[in-house]
Amino acid sequence: MKTILLFFLLGFAGSIMAQSGILTFENKEIHLSNLKADDTQTTVTFTVKNTGTKPVIISRILPSFPRMSADWNKSPILPNQSEEIRISFLPMDMPENFNYSITVLSNAQNSREQLQVNGNIIDNPKKPTLRYKTDLSGVKFKDNNINLGKIFIGLTKMDTLYFYNTREKAVAVSTRYTPSYIKVEVFPKLIDPNQKGMLVLTYDTKAKNDYGYTFDSVILKFDEDNSYTNRLTVTANIVEDFSKLSQKDLENAPVAHFDKNTIEFGEINQGEKVDCDFTLENQGKSALIIRKTKASCGCTAITLGENTIAPGQKTVIRATFNSSGKSGRQYKSITVITNDPKNPETNLTISGNVIVKKQ
Repeated sequence: MKTILLFFLLGFAGSIMAQSGILTFENKEIHLSNLKADDTQTTVTFTVKNTGTKPVIISRILPSFPRMSADWNKSPILPNQSEEIRISFLPMDMPENFNYSITVLSNAQNSREQLQVNGNIIDNPKKPTLRYKTDLSGVKFKDNNINLGKIFIGLTKMDTLYFYNTREKAVAVSTRYTPSYIKVEVFPKLIDPNQKGMLVLTYDTKAKNDYGYTFDSVILKFDEDNSYTNRLTVTANIVEDFSKLSQKDLENAPVAHFDKNTIEFGEINQGEKVDCDFTLENQGKSALIIRKTKASCGCTAITLGENTIAPGQKTVIRATFNSSGKSGRQYKSITVITNDPKNPETNLTISGNVIVKKQ
């Protein structure tokens, strides 16, 4: 009896599915190679067909990029009928390399489908300044931040930032201030009006001698301008390279183990300080070295017991939160970077409530 009922249910489900609408796309990905920056709309089209037996209504289309818009026929798509989904955007709004998804929601058997639009943007010779949106005293940059991404400690990394002279006269571009571990070269030294130049930056992590996320400033000089307002930021994530460790090295490596990753310190009065202690144990077979500790807020001070922890030994990392000027619920994080190859970065959290006494 159970077997008969199972076959009946399976047959019923199959019948229902056979009588559903099905969306079939000609292709689910559109690649736009070397699309020129423009302030007029670009539209790409996906063709979809209902290959099922029931009408399909597309209820919503959701691009992952907020400056994309979607347009489609809101009427039911009948069996064997094809329709178009049009995705529009301004190329000048897109990043240099882009890859965005578009979610299609409907009452079809495949009720949730995902499309993809990707590609890259290049300068438009007819509208050369469109991608240069950061204005520094009439010299326009594509961005005022150079993000170098991940760099292994001990290595150097180069990147290039382009700019455009929108002044009426030629301008000499140089640097007023750069950190000692950052080298900046400008080509050409003198940029004529309506011409493009480039800034080549070299970042030396050995000279920087730091770990984790870093933030630096480079101050530019245009002609003889002595102001400090023309500033670029340089960000990087400096990490240790464990890729060359052998299997034996990994087996004998240090292992960082915290007794807890979060501490709730409860309620304190505004102006009070509270200590939160995290115990770090080396459960590995070689010395564990704390490369760096960093708090998310200047209101949190970090105190270390030991920087180097022998196998089987422990140390305490104390986070002291100063509630002066704070009120309400507080969440602060502490980043601990070590030479544990499997877990080099650990995030700790302290939280609590700061009470302001009524006068």
